[in-house]
Amino acid sequence: MLLEISCKIAFVSLYQEATKFIPSEAWKQIEKYIPIPLLEAINEYQPLIKAINVEANRIVLGSEQLVEQPQSQLTSLFENINLTFNKHTNNKQYFYPIQALTAESIFPTKEKTSDIEKQKKVLLQNFMQGLAKIPHSHKENLVLWLDHFDTALQCFFSSLPSVYTAEISQYDHLKTTVAIATALVLADEQNKAKPFLLIQGDFFGIQDFIFSGGRETNKRAAKILRGRSFQVSLFTELAALKVLEACELPSTSQLMNAAGKFLIVAPNTEKIRQAIYRVQNELNQWFVDNTYGLVGLGLAVKEAAVSDFFGQTFKKLRDSLFKELEKIKLQRLDLTATTASVQNIKYPFGECQYNSYFPAEDSDKQQSIISADQIKIGEYLAKKARIIICNKNAEIYQDRETTKLSLSIFSYHIIFTSTEEITGKFGKQAQAQQIKRLWDFELPKNTSSSLWNGYARRYINAYIPYFIVDGEADIKKYKIVDKDNISYEKDKIKTFDYLACEDREKDDMGNYIGQAALMTLKGDVDNLGLIFQKGLKQPNFAKMAALSRQMNQFFSLWLPAYCVEHQQNMYTVFAGGDDFFLIGPWYSTQKLAFAMQQNFARYVANNPEIHFSSGMVMTKVGTPVHRLGEMAEEALEKAKKVDGKNAVTIYQTSVGWNKWETLSTLELKIEELAKKYNISTSYLYSLIYFAKQAQNKENNLENTMWRSRFYYRTVRYVVDKLKKEERETALKEITQLLGEQGIETHKMQFIIPLFNYFYKLRNN
Repeated sequence: MLLEISCKIAFVSLYQEATKFIPSEAWKQIEKYIPIPLLEAINEYQPLIKAINVEANRIVLGSEQLVEQPQSQLTSLFENINLTFNKHTNNKQYFYPIQALTAESIFPTKEKTSDIEKQKKVLLQNFMQGLAKIPHSHKENLVLWLDHFDTALQCFFSSLPSVYTAEISQYDHLKTTVAIATALVLADEQNKAKPFLLIQGDFFGIQDFIFSGGRETNKRAAKILRGRSFQVSLFTELAALKVLEACELPSTSQLMNAAGKFLIVAPNTEKIRQAIYRVQNELNQWFVDNTYGLVGLGLAVKEAAVSDFFGQTFKKLRDSLFKELEKIKLQRLDLTATTASVQNIKYPFGECQYNSYFPAEDSDKQQSIISADQIKIGEYLAKKARIIICNKNAEIYQDRETTKLSLSIFSYHIIFTSTEEITGKFGKQAQAQQIKRLWDFELPKNTSSSLWNGYARRYINAYIPYFIVDGEADIKKYKIVDKDNISYEKDKIKTFDYLACEDREKDDMGNYIGQAALMTLKGDVDNLGLIFQKGLKQPNFAKMAALSRQMNQFFSLWLPAYCVEHQQNMYTVFAGGDDFFLIGPWYSTQKLAFAMQQNFARYVANNPEIHFSSGMVMTKVGTPVHRLGEMAEEALEKAKKVDGKNAVTIYQTSVGWNKWETLSTLELKIEELAKKYNISTSYLYSLIYFAKQAQNKENNLENTMWRSRFYYRTVRYVVDKLKKEERETALKEITQLLGEQGIETHKMQFIIPLFNYFYKLRNN
């Protein structure tokens, strides 16, 4: 009953705020799509909510004075982030296009939109038409419908500015206001001094879980890694759902969920405190029982007063939230208290062949139940588009298009289904309140395709390559592919031995050349904690929520859409929040890394204070999965040690991203020069030694002689073999390009284009 009341309060608060930018005549057209109980609640709760919303607006903006200042376009929150003390700016040079949410519309530009009012009307019209996509039967399930409606608001109003400030979108302002208002209304009278409970969730052990190994993990790595990563996202989303249900709150009270972390705003009541305590115990026990403590999720609860959201006090509140997250990491699974941590586990069929921590369920497949689900998930992601979260007793028919995971998670059944036509069959269960959530996780077809499909969206999917037709591999190109893997089927995950060969190309003789190898790419945003803690001149709750959502969108929305269009052979292990981990063909991965860096700069309004670092590691197929994670992490840590960060490490050499394009250009010039003068590979290999000498010439007198040795070797092994009329020009070109522009300028970093050149020519 309280959950229904919470939904009504949240909707009336939402309605009250939305009337500021949605005209009354438009609302009349929208009403036919809204559940009748919510429409009736407007008259019942509006007098109360009107006053509460005023207070909620002050709180989320951190300002006692509310002045409506109609804004023309949304400006970039990233543009004015500054980590240098007391040097904040107030630039407004970047604006977001007035469009529905797509992977491309999230980028600000310096071009102002013409016909702003016309564009807003088009957007509003699309929103109203889009509401018709929400299944009519879901109107009988208020919490389910409200979750869909929340996504519709995000898709159509995250590109428009709040009526109070151009820095915050209508959607982010609306979402935070509704969450705060709901808590204010429902807080206990005796807790009015501190009416809020800020509940944070933090998933720990992510990498241990994803990269844990078994004797067969490497052989089926492509089939299991994405399943594990998706499973982690599911754990976090379902833990947040568990908290929301325990607090009897709708999805509008959940403000953030990315990279294994979430934030929920709840009313401060004793009942909710006890409920959170029970949820934490249940989560702990589930993780011990089903993952044997390999992973877990901690909940941190922080009381907050209204005054905590204003001025310098808000900075203290924000910092305390970060500290609370660090604290719960040290209380993992609460093993010294209520969690039953000693398990009587037997291994009658041996250990799981994909994760040696877990017992196998049978002697045939020798899989644990959790590993079997991970493999299923990897297969479902190619064919399914929706995920249903339901009660254990939900009567949902299963067939080829609708399939349930074997393991229930926190007492929820997880069902994958495909098309809208198939998904629409579950109206009866939605009306019976058996369906808790129905999420759309379908990847966008490209960077300009709409994200609104009529259902609540969760950004928990990521791009991985699948075979698009049935066929048989060309063994000349895919020379390392096992014989029993030569044939492939449509919609099956492209395995790593195939990916390793994708950068092999035909030479002038029509023969395939190039190294068959993988490149692992790991990276994250530099100084993220500082960005949130010190980057904003006047931080407030709405900005914090908006910044978190926008940071996540680059990796969880743009990256998969970009891969669909430009890098179809990239395997995303995880990408979201502020970090990413991908595996792909050795050379294509480098191209993607640079494209990500260039587009991220564009995404953050070319603010030089915001950037990411990356580590890349080249390996053969069959390298243990856990070693991929370890080596990529080591490379990333090395990149972070570069002064100012904003760097990448590859071939154990670190370089600032600002030099990458120059080195890539050098690589092309090396190819041209080698072809023009028939330069041998052995000569070019010797340049690696000279580059090392140039790097360390301060420490060794002999190293200062690299120039004369380079000149001698160039004359003897290249120039003297040319025609007399070519020699002078050749010597000048080679010494200038390889000596001055290469070794002299870049020193050890010059090995990057050299290694790329060598690997392109290899035939093994």
